[in-house]
Amino acid sequence: MSRRRVVVTGLGCISPVGNTVEQAWATLLAGQSGIDLI
Repeated sequence: MSRRRVVVTGLGCISPVGNTVEQAWATLLAGQSGIDLI
């Protein structure tokens, strides 16, 4: 079996805790949840 290389060129995120990776990470580190009543 041959080994293939994988290259990650960027990150993206759209979620209840943020629309950018930085915003989502900061929200999670602050202990805030993205779950709430509708």
